[in-house]
Amino acid sequence: MSTVLSNAASTHEPTPPGITTQQKFLLAAGLVLLFIVALLMRLHTLGVQFDRDSYDEGVYWQTLRSLGAGYGLYKTTFYSQPPLFLLSVFPTYLLFGQTIWAARLGIALLSLLGLLGIFLAGFALRRWTGGFAALILLLLSPIYLSASQTLEAEGPQITYSILAVAFAYLWWENPNGWRGNLYAALSTLTLTLSLFSKLFAVATFVPITLLALAHIWRISKQPGDTRWRSARSLMVGLVVLIAVSVLIMLPYLNSLSAFWSQVVSFHNAAKVVSHQGGNLGLIARFLLSPLGAAALYGTVIACLKKDWRVIPLLAWAGVSALLLWQQQPLFQHHFVIIVPPLIALAVMGLGSLPRNKAQWMQRPTLLTGMSLLLMLITLALGAYQIRGNYNQLQAQDLTGSTRGSLRVAQDLRQAVAPDAFVITDGQFIAGLAARNTPPDLVDTSSVRINTHYVTGQQLIQSASQSKVQAVLFYTGRLTHPALADFRTWVKQHFREVHHYGNGSSLWVKI
Repeated sequence: MSTVLSNAASTHEPTPPGITTQQKFLLAAGLVLLFIVALLMRLHTLGVQFDRDSYDEGVYWQTLRSLGAGYGLYKTTFYSQPPLFLLSVFPTYLLFGQTIWAARLGIALLSLLGLLGIFLAGFALRRWTGGFAALILLLLSPIYLSASQTLEAEGPQITYSILAVAFAYLWWENPNGWRGNLYAALSTLTLTLSLFSKLFAVATFVPITLLALAHIWRISKQPGDTRWRSARSLMVGLVVLIAVSVLIMLPYLNSLSAFWSQVVSFHNAAKVVSHQGGNLGLIARFLLSPLGAAALYGTVIACLKKDWRVIPLLAWAGVSALLLWQQQPLFQHHFVIIVPPLIALAVMGLGSLPRNKAQWMQRPTLLTGMSLLLMLITLALGAYQIRGNYNQLQAQDLTGSTRGSLRVAQDLRQAVAPDAFVITDGQFIAGLAARNTPPDLVDTSSVRINTHYVTGQQLIQSASQSKVQAVLFYTGRLTHPALADFRTWVKQHFREVHHYGNGSSLWVKI
C-alpha cells in the first residue's frame, strides 16, 4: 500500500511531449465542435408536446408553476426531491416563458456541464485521449441524452456528481497551493449541489471520500512541518461543503418537518408499498452491454497496471448499482446514475497512442486498441439508439393521443380562469393549458396515493376551496379505489362538461 500510494504518479500514463500551438488549437476546436453538436442534439425534439416520462414531467412542471406563482417548496408545495433540482432550472424557466420547452432547456444547458465534467475526469485519468474518449462516450449515451431533455431530477444530479468526481481527481493530482484549494472547493461545492438535487448523490460521496482518505494517509507519511500545508485543501473543501449546505437549507429552516417528510419519509414509505422483484434483473441487463464490457476491460487493465485510482471508480459504480437495487419503483431513467462511473472505468483501459510504426504491434498499443474497439461498439450502438429515439419522439408528437391531449388542454383553458386551480391527475395537460393545480396537489401519483400522502378527504378539502374551479380525471390515478369518496363528492358538487372515454372527464364546479 505504501509503495502504491507514495508512487501514485507512476500509475499515470507517460507524459507525452509538449503539444504545439497548432495542436492546442485543434484540440480546442474539437472541444468546441463537440459541445455545439451536444447542444444541437439537446435542442432537437426538446419541445415535444407530451410528457416524456409519461407522468413525472407534468408534476415538476406544475411545481415550477407553483413556484412562479409565489408558493414555496415543502411547506406549501408538495415536492419529493431536495430543492436544487428545480431551483437550478427555475431561472431559465422564467426567462424563456414558463413553458415545458423553457424548463427542459434549463436541464439541457446544465447537462453540458456534465459533458465538461466527464472530459475533465477522463483528462485526469488518461490525459487528452481519456478526456475526448469520455466526452464522446457520454455525448452518445442514449440515457444521458434523454436525461438531458427531460424535466427530472436525475439530469442535474448526475451533472453535478460528474463535476464533483472530476474535480476530486484533479485535486488528487495537485492537492497543494491555490490549485489544490480551488479543486477541493469546486469538488465539494458540486458534491453539495448534487446531494441537494437528488439523494442518489450519496453514491458520489464514496469516490471523493476514498480519495480524501488516501490523501490523509499520504500526508501521514510526510514530515511533521509540511503536514498542515498539505492538509489545507482538505480543510477548504470541508468548509465549502458545510457552508453551502447551510446556505441551501436556510430558506427551509421553518419547514424542516415538511422537508424531511417529503424528501425522506415519503420515499421510505414508497419502498414499503413497492417490491424489488425485478430490480436485480434490470441492473444485470443494463450492465451486460458494450459499455459494461468496456468498463470491465478498463478495470482489468487498470489492475494489471496497478493503477489504484480505479478503486474509487469501482466503489462509485458499485454503490450506484446498490442504490438502483434499493430504488422503489425503479424506472429506466434512474440508470443514468451508473453511466458516468462506467465511462470512467472504460477510460482506464486506454494507454498512450502509438507515435511511430514500431509501436503499433507492441503490447500497450494492442491493449489500448481493444479498449478503443469496445468503445467504438458502444458508440455505434448508442448512435443507433439515439436515432431510433428521435424517430419515436417525433412520431409520438403526431399521434392521436398527443393531439387529444392538446384538445383536452384547450377545453381546460376555456373552463378554468387563469388565476384559478384545477385538481387533476394529468398535470402535464394542466401545464399545456397554462393552468395551475393547488400547490399541495402538484403530485397525485399512484405512489403518493398508495402511501396515503394523498387521501380522499384531502382532495375534498382542497376542491372545496373557491379557487378550485374544475376537476380533470385523465390518467386513471384519481380513480384509485382509495379515493372513491372523493369521486362521489365530485359528482355532487361539480358537473361533467366533457367526457373523453376510458374514465377521462372534465368537471366544473356547480
